[in-house]
Amino acid sequence: MEDSLSLFEDAVHYLDISGNLKIIKETAWKFKKLAMEMLVYRFDITVNVIDLMELSVSLGHLLLYHPIKANALFQQVICTAVSELNLLSPHISGNQISVRTKLTSLPRSRATEVKTYSQLSSMGPGYICCTGVIIGKSETSKYTQSTRYICPNQSCEGNAGNHFIRIHVPGAREFETIRKDFKCKFCGQILEEVVSCRHLSDKMIADIIPEYYLKSHHQLRFKQQTITLVVRDELTVTLRIGQKYTFIGIVRRDSYSDKMITAIEVNSALEDFILENASIPRSIDNYLKYKREYSFSKVLAYFFGGQISAPGTFMKLKLSCLLSLAAILSNKQIQPIHILAVGRDTEILHRLFQYAMQFTQRSVGYSSGNHLASKVVPDRYNSSNYFIEGGSLLIASEGVCYMGNITKFKKQTLERLQSALSSGKVLIDVDSKFTKGQAVSIEQTLSTTVWANAEKLYTKKPKEDLLFTGDCSVPKNLFESFSIVQITDGEEFSHNEEVDFHISYQSLKMSMEDEGSSFNIPVSFDDFEQYFKHIQKIDVRISPEAEKLLNRYYLATRKARNLSDGSVISSSTLSTLIALAQSHARLCLRNVVEEEDALEVIQLHEESLTIMFGPSILSVPSMPHIPGNLLEEYLDNQKNKSALQRFKARLQQFYGLHPGHEE
Repeated sequence: MEDSLSLFEDAVHYLDISGNLKIIKETAWKFKKLAMEMLVYRFDITVNVIDLMELSVSLGHLLLYHPIKANALFQQVICTAVSELNLLSPHISGNQISVRTKLTSLPRSRATEVKTYSQLSSMGPGYICCTGVIIGKSETSKYTQSTRYICPNQSCEGNAGNHFIRIHVPGAREFETIRKDFKCKFCGQILEEVVSCRHLSDKMIADIIPEYYLKSHHQLRFKQQTITLVVRDELTVTLRIGQKYTFIGIVRRDSYSDKMITAIEVNSALEDFILENASIPRSIDNYLKYKREYSFSKVLAYFFGGQISAPGTFMKLKLSCLLSLAAILSNKQIQPIHILAVGRDTEILHRLFQYAMQFTQRSVGYSSGNHLASKVVPDRYNSSNYFIEGGSLLIASEGVCYMGNITKFKKQTLERLQSALSSGKVLIDVDSKFTKGQAVSIEQTLSTTVWANAEKLYTKKPKEDLLFTGDCSVPKNLFESFSIVQITDGEEFSHNEEVDFHISYQSLKMSMEDEGSSFNIPVSFDDFEQYFKHIQKIDVRISPEAEKLLNRYYLATRKARNLSDGSVISSSTLSTLIALAQSHARLCLRNVVEEEDALEVIQLHEESLTIMFGPSILSVPSMPHIPGNLLEEYLDNQKNKSALQRFKARLQQFYGLHPGHEE
């Protein structure tokens, strides 16, 4: 008895110091303002487990390992508070008050953290947590949140009033809330439900997997490790396929289609984003502090992927990958930078993309055997009409979806990809057979970065037709949907020969190295990994000068390109330019986008436009590789700055020829 009283006092104290008591009063005041009688009065309280444990170990232990009992205790406290403080009408009984305890965190331990489905069977009745990516979810269905029963005997006391109210308890199934065998406590007759008093709320089933199964771009048999979630109420609206969450809940066991499934009934879902603290690697810091004669971003591109292709080769593609990675690893949502690389040797392009994908937390490879956007199937849990299985574009959210060689895909697949890239949205089409009415389309924002390559073909067609019909069997509008297009074959045959020689020489040299020894590159893979962890925490803002430069270029190039061949520079181009500039500043470890960043990305973007639309007055040549005799000049910081100033002067001339209304 003393222990119960002590727990009651601790619960009152915690609700008071945590601000929950104030929220309870405000909620009760809202109920009073409605001026109408309700069957159930619902109160939500939020609990920080660590704060609660510091206040009372006993109460914290009760909440963690016996959540139903802890919720009943908090309900008792709130009923007492409502009664003593006259917060609601005095005739309202205690069974009309429903309390929902929402946890804001949960200490991780062997007893509380679940990483695989097999662990669920050994978990007790307490709270557990599980971090994972949603890979599929059902249609939203309904469940009974509360209802009222009465005794059919009109002379019985149980025929009137609110003596028999059923409220859903976490972990309970529908038939445990709605039953036909409840007996009246006054006369013993079977109770009848007052159907008009039944209150329904939303329910959803979702499947998740731990994110480390998506670390490699190969879609392994991760479906064997899926963990099933039961999600209720407002959480059904917020959960998105592909998003990573930490779920807190309790274990439940359900029977679906004669099969027993262990699942988690979700109490709360917290978006999971962890910034790792990492210093700048010494090898990179040396170039930043002591070797200022080099252009920093170009030096990074020079060493990046050196194990795959010799330094100096595929420079523009490597720089594009670095910029795209910097955007992916940003702790703020910025527009994804999609890359398409076109070349005759797609194997080397494939290996470079694979190398770059190792620095992302999530990478998914698409193949013809997978779904691009989604697949709608009958709900195997029998909880709704259909279940949405996420495709590669959705599951790879906040990471990379690697398409591989897109010239091998069907026209329908390319059209869907083009639609997603140009609109920034993924459409989930639900057939009328599932909706029992008209077909519907569900939109979800595309937060995935798409990388792809395409095989370059050689034909005798005129040069102006080569890019879209002769060079590559990819539709023109799909080319335009990518943020950056890189043609990785040089204009001069001698340059291609030089690239082939360097790659072959390096491959031969690496094959002769002793097993376990690393190829001698000043900036190693581990250095780049540490560097990317470091730049995650850099918040970048754009300076007025750089923003004006990007705006004027966007307006001028849109007008110029529209005049030249009727092609439209999309309205999202400006967002792409800003994302590129922010990524360049982040690569250079700056938190402000300067003019230099804007000029660098304008040059890179103009080179991509020249590939697609032909040259402009800016005269930016396509240089996918930097020849050995030009490398020193290309990496030289002073010469690079002088070249940027000359390019800026040409930009001013370009603005004059194609004036636009500045926004």
